[in-house]
Amino acid sequence: MNHLHKLFCHIGQVSYVRATCILYGGHFGNVARWKWPRLQWQCYCTNAVLQQNVDGQYGKTEELQPFSEIDTAKTSIGVINLFYKYRYRYGICDVIASFNRIHQTANRTYGRSLPLSKHPKFHLLCDFARRKLHNFSIDELLDLLKGIIKVRNLLGDSAGVHLEHLMHHIIIKFEHSIQSLTIDNLVDILEVSMDTRFKLRSLNQRFVDLLIPVIDQGDNLQLLTRSFYVCAHFGVKSSIVAKLESWLTHHFNEISVEQICRVCDAFHKLNRRCPELRELLGQRAAHLGLDNLTGQQVLSLTKSFTYRPLMVDELFQEICKYMIKNIDNIDGFTVGQMARALSSMRYYDKNLADVIESRMIDKGNKLMTEFSIQSIGDILYAFARWNHSPMPQLLNKIISKIERYMNTTSNIIIPPLVTSIWSLIVLDVYPHHIIAGILNDKISYEIRNYSTNAIQAQMYQIDLAVKLERPELHIDGLTRPYRSHFIKSINRFSTEGSVFQHDVQRALEYLLNGSEYYWKELKTAYGYSIDIALMKDLDNAIVLPKISTLRSKNKPAHYKRVAIEVDGPYHFLHNSTNVVGESMMKHRQLKLLGWTVIQIPYFDWERLNSEDERIQYMKEKLFGEGPINISTRS
Repeated sequence: MNHLHKLFCHIGQVSYVRATCILYGGHFGNVARWKWPRLQWQCYCTNAVLQQNVDGQYGKTEELQPFSEIDTAKTSIGVINLFYKYRYRYGICDVIASFNRIHQTANRTYGRSLPLSKHPKFHLLCDFARRKLHNFSIDELLDLLKGIIKVRNLLGDSAGVHLEHLMHHIIIKFEHSIQSLTIDNLVDILEVSMDTRFKLRSLNQRFVDLLIPVIDQGDNLQLLTRSFYVCAHFGVKSSIVAKLESWLTHHFNEISVEQICRVCDAFHKLNRRCPELRELLGQRAAHLGLDNLTGQQVLSLTKSFTYRPLMVDELFQEICKYMIKNIDNIDGFTVGQMARALSSMRYYDKNLADVIESRMIDKGNKLMTEFSIQSIGDILYAFARWNHSPMPQLLNKIISKIERYMNTTSNIIIPPLVTSIWSLIVLDVYPHHIIAGILNDKISYEIRNYSTNAIQAQMYQIDLAVKLERPELHIDGLTRPYRSHFIKSINRFSTEGSVFQHDVQRALEYLLNGSEYYWKELKTAYGYSIDIALMKDLDNAIVLPKISTLRSKNKPAHYKRVAIEVDGPYHFLHNSTNVVGESMMKHRQLKLLGWTVIQIPYFDWERLNSEDERIQYMKEKLFGEGPINISTRS
């Protein structure tokens, strides 16, 4: 370092204000055009002084307890101004306290609009912390990283490179000290780093090496449950995960309900079924109760059992009780997500549906702010699957909110909007203006290019329902190219025949003396797949099927088309004989297309003990009390 540089360092140590006066001459006060050069000069002087400190010319900076002013700062800008004022007296604890306070004050006052990422004083704080990292202990580095990640999550993508560089240097510091890290240190570091984009390969490998003997000992319950969640996030090799699963199977009775939430979330991340272990954990959670959990924890627990579907009746009963009891303390987004998760498992609790309905009605005019369009779409979807018709008062409020959203929002979010309209149609509600506003080429183009098959299928069903069930509305509907594209999405959801369906076909073959009188897995002209299709003449006699007649869009004049729908458990609500919403709408539309729908529910079929009983059951379904009537004409 040359003499001039040393001179500037000494000047910077004395006073930044005096240094800038020496450089520019005189006091320029608050003249705007001098503020940026002045701040650049101050950053340069600080960096030079810090570099001398690193080189050992000034020795270690004295570490102080956090200034009392840090905890009393009311804004994040006030925190960095405080650092700027006392920069040479700041120690390690002060830096950690500053980042924590920035997060607290920003979260309360500014949110994501906080202009920190381009603030020079914030850059100076990041640079100061980076240069002092060699003085931090492992625990202090971890506390600093926690505070930095909180600030970064708050700022999002606008966090800036200075914060990213600081995080990167902290990770490098951990990697340099990897041999001195304990398994507890590594779990803490990896848990904190889950919100970052760092790979952490060396830390992961060290974590696995230290974890194996801990699993073999099996006496550290808290550490092992946390380790399982870490393994799920960072994709640790499956042999370690299998060892942890084996340990959990033998110690599930010792796990708290909070730990069960994290373990089940780990199963979700790992995309692993493990039905026996998950069922044990679900029963354990139901036994302990969910009263001490937050809404987000209960939501995470619910989703972990719905992503890889596993029905644990005791747990879902407790989840419904929790929602009914705490409905006023759960935000609208969580209510919608939990309702949708329960409906995806076909789990219906009328008391819960009534409580959600009452909550939305009680909000009155606040419905607009409390429940977003995404939350309304989730709740309506749940109501549609449950076949739960809301009160007209609530429906009018929801329709009014959707109309206002479409009229006042420039960039509308299309998927929840389509789901909301589809759900209303399943419930036999047809808001004319909303349907007409969504069935246009602009929205269809967005859905075709950017939405999932499920949304495209819903869009097609909206168009079909308007034409079949409400032709008097005179809505134009989809244009031919988009209708032809969306109908393919309906076909993608058709599945191959199940064992139940094959049993029904075998009984039908015995009844009709052959399989030539029916057509299985028929794809209709309107996209729907029919399990078993038959034809009858006007005398109610079974005739040989003609594929052109079965697939025709027009109703045949001399024949009747019969659709046998073999409906397994997924077509009904859990522990109920009520059909789910989408199956009900399919049957409703098939009837309007000229089909006679005969439903074979699984719970009726399971009561039949012999082949003769099944054949007699199919005879009654097809011919009633009359004789078997099969036409011999071709």
